[in-house]
Amino acid sequence: MFKQVLRLPLWLGELVTGSKSFEANPLIGSRRLNRCGLHVARVTLAHGIMRLRMAMLGWGVAREDRRQFIRQGFLMKTNFLPEEDYQALVKEVSEAKGEVRQCCQGDAQMRRMLLSPHTLASMPRTRALLRDPAFRRLMRYCAGHLRMPICHAERVMNGVSDAPEDPQKRLHVDTFQPTMKFWLYLEEVSEVNGPFVYVPGSNRLSRQRLAWEYAMSQQARQHADRYTARGSFRVEPEQAAAMGEAPPRQFKVPGNTLLIANTFGVHARGKAEPGSSRLALWGMSRTNPFIPLPGLGFESLNRLQYRVLEHQRRQDDKRAAARGVKASWHRIEEGL
Repeated sequence: MFKQVLRLPLWLGELVTGSKSFEANPLIGSRRLNRCGLHVARVTLAHGIMRLRMAMLGWGVAREDRRQFIRQGFLMKTNFLPEEDYQALVKEVSEAKGEVRQCCQGDAQMRRMLLSPHTLASMPRTRALLRDPAFRRLMRYCAGHLRMPICHAERVMNGVSDAPEDPQKRLHVDTFQPTMKFWLYLEEVSEVNGPFVYVPGSNRLSRQRLAWEYAMSQQARQHADRYTARGSFRVEPEQAAAMGEAPPRQFKVPGNTLLIANTFGVHARGKAEPGSSRLALWGMSRTNPFIPLPGLGFESLNRLQYRVLEHQRRQDDKRAAARGVKASWHRIEEGL
């Protein structure tokens, strides 16, 4: 009881941050408070503030792109780079020598190379893309923030073990707030290697979506699914159909396609054949949803977020080693 009293200010403070775990925070997970509308209030306020920040960052982004992202929750641009630049980028990423870390989720493995300033020093094509003004305008608008997303080179490897199916292949939402992720695919994506799946329009706060969020908030803390208990709700197919304006769309696309998604919308990794993989540049942005201004975009802050992440990973390595295990994202000697 005494420990709970001491932690109460922390739990209260988390209500005005991006904290999402119903399991870890008894206020976020409180059935009584959520019956009174706490979760729905957080969802609604976060979305209103995101729309305000996006409005501030819409300059230089085509009107049709803005409308598409708001209405359907994603943007897709094929042939994003000139062919010569694209081929050079694929070669550079495939041969890059940066630190690679791996995480296993079910029968899938994700390998990621953090595209920190240090790594990009030897990757001029990738560095040029991430500094391109048009690319940055899209990223900032869709993220609703001036700080650039943290970027990786990523390979997703399917069916590499006899473990249960990759949990990310089940329809879900990432969190209660709008969150941006992007993929610039460096090879073709098909039903063989697992296309991204998204329910168009499920990013919007429809009456059905808010009713579902309200119902989920009553049960999430004790939910049998650990991802749901931690705030990343899993979605049944019939529920997804009610929340979108079209059936789930599989993004089977050629290489050199840029896909940006609001992962508050219902989405998943698509089914894939065992032993297949796909390579992409990948990045995400998730910021405090309750700050109405779009932050600062200084390069020093962009660099700082990479140093912070690298420090966190080293600390995770030390804590895991003390327990005689590997960190969830652990270093490997192999490349991408």
